[in-house]
Amino acid sequence: MLGHIEIGRWLTHEPAAGLLTDLDTVLEEAVRSEHPHLTRAAAHLVARGGKRVRPALLFLSAAFGPDAAAAGAGREDLLRVAAAVELLHVASLYHDDVMDRAETRRGSPTVNALRGDAEAVTAGTFAFARAIRLLAEVDEVVTAWASQSMLALALGQMQEAENTYNLDHRLGSYAQIAARKTAALFELSCRAGAHLAGAPPAAVNALGHYGRALGLAFQAADDTLDVIAPEATLGKRPGTDLREGVYGLPVLIALHQSGPDADRLRDLLRRDDLSAAEQEEACALISASGGVSGASAIAQDYAHQAVTHLAGLQDGGPKDSLVRLARYVVMRPY
Repeated sequence: MLGHIEIGRWLTHEPAAGLLTDLDTVLEEAVRSEHPHLTRAAAHLVARGGKRVRPALLFLSAAFGPDAAAAGAGREDLLRVAAAVELLHVASLYHDDVMDRAETRRGSPTVNALRGDAEAVTAGTFAFARAIRLLAEVDEVVTAWASQSMLALALGQMQEAENTYNLDHRLGSYAQIAARKTAALFELSCRAGAHLAGAPPAAVNALGHYGRALGLAFQAADDTLDVIAPEATLGKRPGTDLREGVYGLPVLIALHQSGPDADRLRDLLRRDDLSAAEQEEACALISASGGVSGASAIAQDYAHQAVTHLAGLQDGGPKDSLVRLARYVVMRPY
């Protein structure tokens, strides 16, 4: 679960904002099926809105290509690919929720909680299939990139599952999982938008590197939310991820410390089922041991790296929005 990102706080480029408004219609059409139950399940997360950060990145990156200057040039292709990227993300969320036994997502019950794992997995597979169909209608290069991103995401998901409840999970392995599960789709969004608009290879690469670093910053910052964000904001009790054995960056940093706080944290996490009080104590120990501050520092470093990749790109509204996003990701209070 990525924390709340308010588009209006950083997206100042009006053409990209306009495309984002039109995206909902494309997404609604994409998840329609002749089977009403499948349509309802697949539309569940799409209807909840979400942050649409990945499509926004795609639209902003397209603004750096010469084709973006022509009114309406490539607009439908941009919308199709943006919808495909969002559906790939949604598909991964359905499968994530089943694997994590999540009960809430985007402020409402998950499909697996409402209708069972089988329907949730089917909805995720359907969203994935719709995404592939949209990509196939547009561009072979982007389709190839998307397949690589989904392979990376699957590998990252498997690595995360293998490290569930692993108190010796290494930080290097965590970084690889974050790169695959989160950063891959951010990078795809940026590269795809720039490529579709005819941007030169140097710009495509620069934006891709920006997206990758931004995704890593996003995940590092988001990991702190499970420890410190209020329950009303998250829609779940802080510490839920660590209770399920999914140890984010602050937890791993805390576990790699020495001393009584780290020892007590390990003792708590070895228990079969944390009580609410133990969950709260674990979060306090993670904060006290420097886990949250350490993760925040890493997030800020990744965000700085992301901005440096934009240095050679033309100044203006699109670049300003990308810079603002990188800064906002690590500064938001929730």
